[in-house]
Amino acid sequence: MRERLTAAFIVLSIVLLLGAGAVRTYVLRDLFREQVAGQLDGRAQLLGEILAERTASGGTIDVAELAALAGREERLEYVGDPDEEPVVATGADWDGADDPGDGISASANAGADAMVTVTAAPSVVRDIIGRDVGSIAALFLLIAVAAGMAGFLVATALSSPFQRLAVAAGALGRGRFDLELPDTKIPEAREIANALRSSALALEDRVHRERAFAEHASHVLRTPLTGIRLELEDLSLRDDLPTDAQEVVARCLTRVEEVSSVAAELVEITRRGSLVVGAEVPLSELSTQIAQRWADRLAVRNRALTAAVEGDLTLTYTPGPVEHATDLLLADVVRRGTGAVRIVFHAEPAGQLRVTVLCAGRVPDEDLARDSVDRMAQVRVVVEALGGRVTGTHPVDGVEVLLPRR
Repeated sequence: MRERLTAAFIVLSIVLLLGAGAVRTYVLRDLFREQVAGQLDGRAQLLGEILAERTASGGTIDVAELAALAGREERLEYVGDPDEEPVVATGADWDGADDPGDGISASANAGADAMVTVTAAPSVVRDIIGRDVGSIAALFLLIAVAAGMAGFLVATALSSPFQRLAVAAGALGRGRFDLELPDTKIPEAREIANALRSSALALEDRVHRERAFAEHASHVLRTPLTGIRLELEDLSLRDDLPTDAQEVVARCLTRVEEVSSVAAELVEITRRGSLVVGAEVPLSELSTQIAQRWADRLAVRNRALTAAVEGDLTLTYTPGPVEHATDLLLADVVRRGTGAVRIVFHAEPAGQLRVTVLCAGRVPDEDLARDSVDRMAQVRVVVEALGGRVTGTHPVDGVEVLLPRR
């Protein structure tokens, strides 16, 4: 987007310059013609006086005489008698036709009945206009470079919010709710940011409601079923119970077990459902992405990161929650730990993901006195909202996060 906006800005600037240059050239052409015509009028008056003096002193005007007076790009025409052919002479660089109407002309009296006409070659105006073509081209190039730089800055300012919105939309599609949205004054970008924020809040609220529903359903369904089962078991142990009643109680116990099993399956399906359909990533790919990103960040601080993946590497997980929790964990390692860092991803047989983070050293507590951000508290809030749990308090001793399959 930025490159296209920059190119459009440059093209628009050049088109506007060319249009303005064409209009200006047309106006200057008329001004130059008027200027040249004024110069020719004065020259014609001067030549008329010279020729009038020569004819008055008994001299004759011929081609050689006129050629000596003609400029390099001029055509002189002398008419001494209307009944005689005019005398015509041209300068060495005359490139016009014999018709004086092709150039700019001026006439003056050169005696009683004589007339002299001075005509400038058509190339005179063209030479004046094209004299600074090189400097104009250099100016256009300089303006194009300036337009490109200005366009790049403007395009960067315009496209930056939309690039950040694209990143935020991708994060939401991966199941992350902590979106980094731009604070911009562009109305369209602001509307998109508000829409993404609303979507993230709605999706997060859905996750919390589904988790609450699973916990409530587990409690509401299993508790009464357990009570019924215990009552039936007590009843089945009575000696005074008839045989047919014992058979009925046994069948009821079987049905209660079936209903309890179905309730457990429904709760598990709710917990295992995909957070964002189609966003699941295999554990091998997800762990590689997270480890590579944080290895680059820690390398800037001269700290090494090693990673390991255990369990079933083909299990798929919604990347957003895993990335969010892991980012907060490793941010806490950067804040409170020193030395090398190790992270282990372990896929449990039941499908949960266990993430363990350790580091080699500890930052002294006095160095953390001014830091009011509690990353571990943030980790616990996020993980518990997703239905997981956190074990450990400091990365030196190891911090373990257990996340559900979704």
